[in-house]
Amino acid sequence: MNRQLFISILFGLVFAQQANAETMSVDLTPTIEYPVEQLEPVQKALLSELLNSVTQLGDKKAACESERAITEEQLRSLNITSQQRGIVLSYFYIHQKRECEAEEYGEFARLVAANLAVQKQSEVLRFVNALNTESSSVYFDYVETELEFNQLPECVRNKAYQAEFLQHPFSLMHTLEQFE
Repeated sequence: MNRQLFISILFGLVFAQQANAETMSVDLTPTIEYPVEQLEPVQKALLSELLNSVTQLGDKKAACESERAITEEQLRSLNITSQQRGIVLSYFYIHQKRECEAEEYGEFARLVAANLAVQKQSEVLRFVNALNTESSSVYFDYVETELEFNQLPECVRNKAYQAEFLQHPFSLMHTLEQFE
């Protein structure tokens, strides 16, 4: 009887998409069930490295989180509209996360590419793709947000870049709660 490898990456608070931090969260943790004996040694090694990289990326994501909220007064100092405020906050929030996680994400992306090149089993490929989709979502969001940010008037962008309070990690959720 073949032993089954059951890989469950526990992203915990790091990769779980949270609809409301106090009441509800949706766990999008990818799982795979596949007989490990059918993987070639190089495939096993690369999958193991990828799983270790996911753990390191998750740890870094957690370390990059901040509880700091930007105050309403700080945002008023920018003298921008509420629509511009949303774009500015989203851009700097994602930008800070991206910068903080860059090294670990680079290693993760390299290992995703290597696994996609060597894995042959559709179940393993689906698992690798699911890991990539979940872990890379903030980077896809950044591209869209950056486009919106770059469409803002130059004076708004300049004010935002000069605002010291936007240059450090902050909690987007805690910041936005002030405006509900």
